[in-house]
Amino acid sequence: MQNFASHVFDLEKMKKALPPQVFKKFMRTVDQKKALDAEVAEFLAGAIKQWAESMGVSHFTHWFMPLTGLTAGKQNTFLEWEGPSRIISRFSGRDLIKGEPDASSFPHGGMRSTFEARGYTAWDPSSPVFVVRNRQHCVLFIPSVFYGYNGCVLDKKTPLLRSLRSINDVSLKILAKFNQRAAWVKNMIGAEQEFFLVREKDFQNRSDLKTFGRMLFGAHPPRGQQMGDHYFGAIPEAVLHYLEDVEAEALNLGIPVKTRHNEVAPNQFEIAPLYEEANIAADHNQLLMDLLLRIARTHGMVCLLHEKPFAFFNGSGKHINWSLRDSQGRNLFTPGDNKNSRLVFLSFLAGFICGINRYHDLLQAVLASAGNELRLGGHEAPPAIISVFLGDELQAVVDDPQTFIMGKFRKSKLVRFEEFVPAILHDLSDRNRTSPVAFTGNKFEFRMPGSSASLAFPIAVINLLVSAGLTEVYGAIEKTKDEKSSIHRLQDIINKNSCIIFAGDNYNSDWHQEACKRKLYIPVSVPDTVDRLQEEKNLRLFEKFAILSREEIKARADIKIEIYVKTVEMELRVARNLLRVHVIPAALKNQAMLLEAVRQFPREILAKKPALLKNQFAFIAKFTEKINRAMAMVSLLDEDNEKLKIGPDRIRAQFCTRFIRPHLDEAAVLVEKIEERVDREFWTLPRVTDMLFR
Repeated sequence: MQNFASHVFDLEKMKKALPPQVFKKFMRTVDQKKALDAEVAEFLAGAIKQWAESMGVSHFTHWFMPLTGLTAGKQNTFLEWEGPSRIISRFSGRDLIKGEPDASSFPHGGMRSTFEARGYTAWDPSSPVFVVRNRQHCVLFIPSVFYGYNGCVLDKKTPLLRSLRSINDVSLKILAKFNQRAAWVKNMIGAEQEFFLVREKDFQNRSDLKTFGRMLFGAHPPRGQQMGDHYFGAIPEAVLHYLEDVEAEALNLGIPVKTRHNEVAPNQFEIAPLYEEANIAADHNQLLMDLLLRIARTHGMVCLLHEKPFAFFNGSGKHINWSLRDSQGRNLFTPGDNKNSRLVFLSFLAGFICGINRYHDLLQAVLASAGNELRLGGHEAPPAIISVFLGDELQAVVDDPQTFIMGKFRKSKLVRFEEFVPAILHDLSDRNRTSPVAFTGNKFEFRMPGSSASLAFPIAVINLLVSAGLTEVYGAIEKTKDEKSSIHRLQDIINKNSCIIFAGDNYNSDWHQEACKRKLYIPVSVPDTVDRLQEEKNLRLFEKFAILSREEIKARADIKIEIYVKTVEMELRVARNLLRVHVIPAALKNQAMLLEAVRQFPREILAKKPALLKNQFAFIAKFTEKINRAMAMVSLLDEDNEKLKIGPDRIRAQFCTRFIRPHLDEAAVLVEKIEERVDREFWTLPRVTDMLFR
């Protein structure tokens, strides 16, 4: 497409702008992870500046992913002093490579003191620079990693880049074992992004949506998603115009958007790009989220990326489709047409199963959050218990790998359901939408990540788990002399880790009991799950593959706990305000209206029939009970607010999950009953029914 990546200084533009030898040296940096030569950096800076100025760029920024889960960057102009009174426009190799934000102002988990401010951003050469257009000018974005002055990792991108190196190294060893030549192995990612849309005017009148992106209180609409008519339905015209604008900007930024559709819940939608290299996919997903948020406002809407904006609708996830590809273009999770390639497939399958089984609690810890806690476990998203679904085809492979290696396995065939319908390629296995990790043809789909999550760290951890499994596989087959011995060793690894494989209904209550028997980790709360990051086996894993140090892992666990507490604390404060300012006053006005209606009832009629208003008095009495309970709930939440001020973050986090969240749920049920009984004239909050796009 003509405009695709027009705002990206990609390899094609770089090749045209640089001398051949300089471009060759740069590609060595990208492909072989060699240090960037200073001379190459100067050539690059000059070429990038020339291209950027032709695009109307006025500022540049080192764009990075701090531990907030968002993105950050300090914008600078190209202006510099030359002499005492002369200003020139300059962009050097040093400017390209290095930036200096305040490291103590970002979450650091105690790795930095408040007075120790210095931090560094450094360009990630494997991710191209790009231009984002503002109202008048453009800004040059330089994808970067972020470190403290002492070298501590303060971002989510660095672990991902390190994990790509580790999975490349062990994958090449396995390929070489079976005489499959390759120069590199890359992690390929396809990320499906779900989100909700609401009207700007409704958003502005809901302090809960404005503060943390989810509605604390609200009555169930009479018609929500129960009819199943929204999923894949006609996209509302206003939403379609919005998505067209998002896609247009995404294409300029080189984001290959492939899919858009209505999701299951009303006002819920999904957008997804083609597969890309993992580090580029992580950058692009952050950019896509920024586009979704920013462009929605220009259409009079607000995009909600919270995992559970509405308690009674399906939540939003970010499904990560994960696979590996080598330099020969082979997908390593696709069975080949000869014995060696099928041994490679079996090796990678065994490594995947082994790694996920041994360290599945680590993945749960990374994905745990205040938003995902509300989403996971319902009959709308996978449960928090991790299992792997293989499907009939792969189950047959792990049950009888010898037959598979010999080439005797089912292959997809064309089928025709009706004589007048064209034949289609029939998949070998059905999908299991309840599985957190499912094989879907030539890749695995991870369905647990939340819609607001950064891709970088979850992908890094998936790569780390699989690297560990593949390392064990390579250790088992490295010295085998024949095919039969290799198959035996691989089957042994699969059998020892088969407890993670589950083909049934993950929603069924029996699975919880079965998971206990299999000794799988079952999350109880966000604080408990996050602390699995610091399990000794998990700490050793990060150290073994040089992804993060113990101090850096502890910092991430502390930050996740801190963010959880602050999120629930905000929910608590907003709930108290909504009850005091909106819910109770509206209920009292409605109560006064009912009492006035009774007071004005003709006394002569009531004298003849004293029981005539019996039901009215009973209705008012029950309604008054709910008002009294709402007032008592305010007092209870006030007490929670005082108690939450006491103790370290981990104690406070446990208090949030054991008391505050249940109290908020109780308040939500009470408010729903009140809202259903209050006249629209008195209810000052936008109702869900009015928010729905129908």
